[in-house]
Formats: sequence, structure tokens, C-alpha cells
Amino acid sequence: MALMDIVWQAEDSLREKKVENDLKDLLKTLVAFANSVAPGDTAKIFIGEKDDGTVQGVTDTDSIQKSVVKEAGKIYPEIYYKTEVYEREGKQCVRVDIKHNGLAPHFGGPAWVRGGSLTIRATEELYQQMIDQRQAKTRVLLQWVDKDVTVWWRDQRREERLNIMHTLQVEQATLVHVNAHWVTFRVHIANTSGSHIHRESIDFSEPTEKLMLSWDDVKGHLKVEVKSW
Repeated sequence: MALMDIVWQAEDSLREKKVENDLKDLLKTLVAFANSVAPGDTAKIFIGEKDDGTVQGVTDTDSIQKSVVKEAGKIYPEIYYKTEVYEREGKQCVRVDIKHNGLAPHFGGPAWVRGGSLTIRATEELYQQMIDQRQAKTRVLLQWVDKDVTVWWRDQRREERLNIMHTLQVEQATLVHVNAHWVTFRVHIANTSGSHIHRESIDFSEPTEKLMLSWDDVKGHLKVEVKSW
């Protein structure tokens, strides 16, 4: 499994159902969800429901909410969460919503993340990636991984590196990798020679410190300007 798949789980994997008498791993689940939920997504814990769809309900919603507050209070840095009582099939249950707050990695003892439907102990590499996410520029870039962005290079050495003798047009680029030190763009180019257009994709990596972030108002997505040294 790729690192990004482990750290930022798909929203449908950040769902867990728990019954009232089985909350012993609630702290671990809260930490794992807070470390794994992507910006804009919401992880949800449904207390009072079983995995098979059976609704058991809870006997004391106030007590359940206090337990959530107690366990969340053990987590550092603090997580962004809220609890809400809801009714299903005539029974009261408690839902806990957890959102990304940019402060990962979170700890409640060991750091936990989600790997598919499992809660797993975070590796050293995952610790570093979550710390990288706390840097403002890295955090913004990570939201655009596997998405199209506009990239503009100030110097013209790209043509020399590509050894392209004709007109080089950067049509679009896909952001394929981000960490605290460098990013990799998959640039989709058109090499025009007479009436023929040859299209190809080439990966370029650039130091994060050379990047200046802006917004492409025409295309409605992130614009990255790569500064020359």
C-alpha cells in the first residue's frame, strides 16, 4: 500500500460501528481517524450499531458522550471532533465526527493510523509524512496529489534537459508526489513539428523551496511557479 493511501484513507474506510459495552479501543480509534482523515473529509464512529447493521442503541447517551470527551482529552495535539445523539429504528445512538485539523501526528500513547478497515501502528516513515503535512506549503500541495495543476518554470533549461528542438508547450501537469523536501510533477507536453504533434508525459522533481503557490483563475486549480536559482 502506498504511503499516501495509508495516511489519507478513502472516506468510506473511515467509518466504524461500536456497541456500548465495547469501547475499550475508543482512544486508539480516535487517534487513528484523526491521523488518517483527509482535509475536507469526515471520519465517523457510530456508537450503538453493529457491523452487521443491527441497531443496539445505548442506554445513556450522556455517559457515552462524556466517555468520548475523556478519551479525546488524552490525545495530543488536540483533535477536531464533535459528538451528536441520533435516533435509528427508535433507539438512541451517538455519532462521533472527526475532521482533519492540520496538527497530525496525534498521539494517545502510540500513534495510530487507518490501513483500510484496520487500525495499525504508525511507522517512522508515516510519522515523518504527517509532520511534513504541518508545513503550510506542503499541506496545500498534498491536497493536490493525483490532480491536475498549472506549472510555470521561469528558466528555459527545461527545453535543454528534454532535448526538444521544436516548440515545447506545457499543456498541464499532474502532481504525483509531495514531501517536505521536493515535489514531482508529471508534465504532459506537446512537441510540435510541422503539422505533427507528438504528446508525451515526463516526470520532473523540484525542491519545495523553489515553489511559489498561486491560483489559476482560468482553469480553477492550483498554480505552481518554479523559481530559478
